[in-house]
This record gives sequence, structure tokens and C-alpha cells, in this order.
Amino acid sequence: MTIKKISSELYEDFVNRSSLASFYQSKEWLEEKKLEGKDGELVGLYKENKLIGVSLILYLQVLKKYKFAYASRGFIYDYQDIKDFKKSLQDYFQDVVFIRIDPPIILAKYDHDLKRVEDTQSLQIINDLKKHGFLHFGFNMGAETMQFRFIHRLVLKDSFDAQMTEMSKSTRKNMEIAESKGVKAKTVDITEIDEVMRLFNKTIERKKIKGFSKTFYKNLCEVYQDNVKMYIIYIDKAEYLTNLDQKIKDAKDKLATVEKKMTHDNIGNKLKTAVEQAKQAIQKYQAELTKAKNLADYTNIGAMLTITKYNEVVSLTSGMDNDYREFCPKYVMYPAMIKDAIDNHLTYVNFLGVKDILNPHNPDYGVYEVKRGFGGETIEYIGEFDLPIKPVLYKMYQIKRKIK
Repeated sequence: MTIKKISSELYEDFVNRSSLASFYQSKEWLEEKKLEGKDGELVGLYKENKLIGVSLILYLQVLKKYKFAYASRGFIYDYQDIKDFKKSLQDYFQDVVFIRIDPPIILAKYDHDLKRVEDTQSLQIINDLKKHGFLHFGFNMGAETMQFRFIHRLVLKDSFDAQMTEMSKSTRKNMEIAESKGVKAKTVDITEIDEVMRLFNKTIERKKIKGFSKTFYKNLCEVYQDNVKMYIIYIDKAEYLTNLDQKIKDAKDKLATVEKKMTHDNIGNKLKTAVEQAKQAIQKYQAELTKAKNLADYTNIGAMLTITKYNEVVSLTSGMDNDYREFCPKYVMYPAMIKDAIDNHLTYVNFLGVKDILNPHNPDYGVYEVKRGFGGETIEYIGEFDLPIKPVLYKMYQIKRKIK
């Protein structure tokens, strides 16, 4: 086996025919990284002059003046003949401290009930890589590695109605709540990036996490062009007020019906309860109506950026104003993405990383529950591996990482 630098046309042709494709392996992702000032290239893995694998390679700084090579979610390769694969890496990447790979090979899938089905062939690949000197980071459950080891995705059906049959009862209920509150989604272009980022920053500040820069998002729009879509989720005040007026009318009609019935029938506990419930509903909706009247005509409460590449759409970044949590913005945001993906005849919706999926006490477990509520499956990959090229320097790197 040998590794050679290849053209973007040859590279994309190979990736497009692979079931392992990810936007992290696209030529556009490399273009974005180069706009950031990073070094990288597209390479092909050859056996007897036949292209059998490809990868996007990024060269990243380590130990101040040295670099390591990162195969971004790659190589896209069947991971057979690991001995020859290792030698080809050693021959090509002679000048780096190590090369890191995190293959998009599925180790296990989890259904809605978190029932785990493991792939024994993937386990064998892990063992073969370790046998030939690749150092496995381990079976981490969180975000300790370059990419999440767990993602959640939907396999798309032919229609949104069919997709809804996989959604949980609470998810469908929250979608109804959002609709009744006049919450809608609209797509916007780069001219509204400041408003999109303002909404992203609401979540970043609340969770105390690191966000991306405006330059990063502008770069994405430049290189992915129409394959980037930005959504803003907003409250349509007029529709919200109309819906509340209708709810009040319905509750008053129900109260009148029950009170009329009480004049003809024996007044039992069941009717008394119905009267009380109707009165409470009227009070609740009237209070909500008073509060709603103070809203602006259109109030932005959430935002999301997606990338469509190969056979899937990826929810890359999202955020929401927690002051409007009761309006359930996620339950308008994600359906908008799913509907667009179905219309574009894609195979998957990828919600990207999830962590600690078996730990309900994790602070981010609620995020996972929201994603899982839309149906689909949770994917566990085999994980991250390092192949030391310069063992002494690699040992120094490991010591430095442990100190950090």
C-alpha cells in the first residue's frame, strides 16, 4: 500500500460512493480549515495502483515546533490488511510526531430504549489496530476526543407524517405546544449572522462552553455555499394572540355547556370538577394573553446552522434564549430541518454529538433526550487511535497532556 496526494475531484468521487462519508471529510471542510490558516491535504490510499481509501489530513501543532497529522473522521477505508496500512502511514507521515485517526466505523447502535446491538467485526478491527501498534484512546462516553464517539441520527422516511410515527409522545406534544404559541421557523442568509450568533451565544453563555467565531461561520457559508442553511426560530405575535383568543373561547364554551348541563342533571363531583377545570383554563389563557400582548410583533428565540453534504444534513450549531424556553423552540427548529431533509431526498439527519447517554444525571442528558425524542438511533463509533511516528516525542506529548 502507498499513500499519495490526490485531486479534489478524485477524492470527492470516492467519498460520494462510500457509506462512511461525513462532512468532516469533505473538500469544503479542508477549504475552511485553510481559511483558518491550517495546513492540510487530500490523500489516497493505493494498493497495486487501485484507489482503496481516502482521507482529509490536517496538520496541527503539538509541542510548539512539531506537528501531528489528523485524519479527519478517516481514513475512509475497510480497515483490512492493517499491517500494510500501518506501513503506508509510517512511510508517508515521516515528519510528524504521530498520526491520529478516528474511523467512522460503527461499533454499536442503540435504539430508542437504549438497547445496544454490537458489531463483532468492528471489535475485531479495534483489536487488529491495537495489535499493530495503534494506541486506542478508549471507550470514552463524552467529548474527550477530537470528535464525539457517539452521535444521534435519524434514518429518513418518505414523508414528515411517516417520520412522526417514530417520535415520542412528549415530542409530538411539545411540537403542538410550540405551534399553538405561534412559534415558526424561517431561513436567513449571511446578512443575519449577527442575530444568529446572538442566539447561539445565549446557549454558550448559559452552558459556559466555547463557541465558534463569526469568521468561522462566514467561512462555512463561503465554502459550502447553498449547502449551509441558517434558521431563526421566532414567535409570531399575531398568530399567538389569535390562538389564545380561540382557546379562551373554547374554554368559555365548555364552561357554558357544563353549567347548562348542571341545571338539568344532578350536580355531581364530576360536573363540579369540569366547571373548575374550565374556569382555571380561562384564567390561565387570559393571563397568558395579557403577557403575550407585551411581545414585539416578531420575537426571535432560537437559531440553528446546518450543513448538507453527501447523503445527510448535520445540525452543526444551535442556540436559544432560555427566557422563552416555554415556547419549545427546539420542537420547531428540528422539525424544520427534518422536513427540508425529506424534501431534498436525503438519507440521514445527523444531530451530531451526544454524551453520557447511559447517565441520566449528566447535565447534558436533557439535550440527548430531546434528540432521541425525534426517533432514530444512537451510533457508537470505534473511537480514536494514535500511531506514534516519533516515539520519544510522542511520549513527551502524552506527559504534557496528562499534566494539562
